[in-house]
Amino acid sequence: MAEQNAIPEKDEVFEAKVLEVAGITLIALSVLFVLLYKLFFESIPEFTTKYSWHIVYLIFTVVANATVIYHLKAYRNAVTCMAGMMIGMTIGMISGLSIGFLVGATNGMFTGALYGMIVGMITGAWCGKCCGIMGVMEGIMAGLMGGTMGAMLSVMLINDRLLIFTPIFILSCTIILAGLGYMVYKEHSVNDEKVIKPYPLTNLVFICFLITVITILVMLYGPKSALFL
Repeated sequence: MAEQNAIPEKDEVFEAKVLEVAGITLIALSVLFVLLYKLFFESIPEFTTKYSWHIVYLIFTVVANATVIYHLKAYRNAVTCMAGMMIGMTIGMISGLSIGFLVGATNGMFTGALYGMIVGMITGAWCGKCCGIMGVMEGIMAGLMGGTMGAMLSVMLINDRLLIFTPIFILSCTIILAGLGYMVYKEHSVNDEKVIKPYPLTNLVFICFLITVITILVMLYGPKSALFL
């Protein structure tokens, strides 16, 4: 009985590697952003005062979401319909909610909601397709709701301790993502023939960097509501 419940050593190695990948990606992304700041953003008036904290949370948010996606996409086996729908819903909701929240805090409801919807619906559908059309639909619906709700929340908090609430909110989203990662692991741990094939780390760093840069450009040059003019 003990042998049946034992965790295979290769699984322990991979799960530990996921945390290592997250740390490396976070450091790499931070270094790349510092270089980008020195080359391009330093000359922008009030860049530090208006955007610095939001971008710090953005980098952490992008890495957290991308790491969970990297983890679940490394398992190449099919999942049950219920698990797939949960994956699509969680990724779509949390990615749309967190990104929409941060963009809404710098640009307002329209840009935050629109950008959050796009990110949430695309990532939710892509991750939810592991169980077919039901997972895709769940991911799209969750991204739609998350993107709009995230932007609405940050706009409502602009004059009510937004900078205090933001780290609490981002930490809560990260805890939910960690729970999803554990669920994905348990879902596949019952499969003796599971295939673990992670994508290259360079791909993850590049995608995180690309999403971060695009989001920063949206924050800087996207439409802003009257609250930020």
